[in-house]
Amino acid sequence: MLPIPLSDAQFTRVLSAAAPLPKADVPGYLELVAEQLRGRASIGDGDVHRAVAIAQKAFFVPPALDTVQGISKYSRRHGW
Repeated sequence: MLPIPLSDAQFTRVLSAAAPLPKADVPGYLELVAEQLRGRASIGDGDVHRAVAIAQKAFFVPPALDTVQGISKYSRRHGW
């Protein structure tokens, strides 16, 4: 399999977008980004952005909401 030609800035973008993901999901995320970019003659910043967006949506898990006793986070912050 041939390497995907990314600039340093593009490669940094791909890796920084993986930062909020759980460590176990990063290999799958990188494979999905590579799958989106594979086979293109030239890869622009927009191509990288789209590939990253697709992969992040596939692997992002939103944080669980704290619903202890039905008190909103805003009420807890102000002591209401």
